[in-house]
Amino acid sequence: MATAILLHPSTPHDYHRIISSELVIPSDPQISIPVGILACQRKYIGLIGDPLLRSLDTSVVSCTVVQPPPADKKKSGKKTVSAPVLPEEPVLHVQLHDTVIFPEGGGQPTDIGTVTLKVDGSSWQVLQAKRHGGHAVHYIRIKDGDLEAAVRAFSPGAQVTVALGEEGYERRYDHMSMHTSQHLLSALLESRLNIPTLSWSLTSYPSPCYVEIPRGMTPDEILSIQTEANRLVFEGRKVHVEVDELNHEQERSGEVAKTETGRAIGKALPDDYTGGIKRVIVIDGVDRNP
Repeated sequence: MATAILLHPSTPHDYHRIISSELVIPSDPQISIPVGILACQRKYIGLIGDPLLRSLDTSVVSCTVVQPPPADKKKSGKKTVSAPVLPEEPVLHVQLHDTVIFPEGGGQPTDIGTVTLKVDGSSWQVLQAKRHGGHAVHYIRIKDGDLEAAVRAFSPGAQVTVALGEEGYERRYDHMSMHTSQHLLSALLESRLNIPTLSWSLTSYPSPCYVEIPRGMTPDEILSIQTEANRLVFEGRKVHVEVDELNHEQERSGEVAKTETGRAIGKALPDDYTGGIKRVIVIDGVDRNP
């Protein structure tokens, strides 16, 4: 009988590697830390942060009231990122100094969670988080329809605790696991069978995830890729993130770095991405991918 020992998940101390000498994580609480080096994305000596971090004490940078647009039915389908349905009434758009709630991006769906005000202990539901330019914006449900009270509660400088909660943490852990799995699968398909990944979709459990490829695969090909992927997983190949400043001039010129297989690194970034942060996910000896 085979026995598997599952260890409690942990993040290696060298998981997050800032390779630019000029890139600094803002410490001023009046400044929103950009997407790419958020607490939910980093693991850095001297700073609180971990992809497995469940809660964080932080402060409000800005707050506005926004009326969500009607749901776009055309975006439904297997290739879209799974996003929560927003209410028809207005919501708060809140920027925090830092956060453990991952904003939708890079093919990974948004986290969900709560923001609790230190002043009175009231808890507010985070419906979703999205990247606006280079910063994370939390979409918060307004209580009892009292817009003025909500805006006052989230005035700049207000001290809060942002948290995933049990449901949010399970959702985050599933998303992270599936996202890294897609990186591994796409790398093996390309390096072993010369099959590129055309697109992919990460949806929330129990919906299936998809990887779109240009041709069908034979049973033998499927078995070989599955066997190799499992071998690398059980071998415990390390995964780390290299963080650098984004060269916007280079991106606009089209002169981007490439992997050994010719895959562009940092190509096709959104036009509104202004954060100045470039992250490359590295699976030791297997893949480097933005």
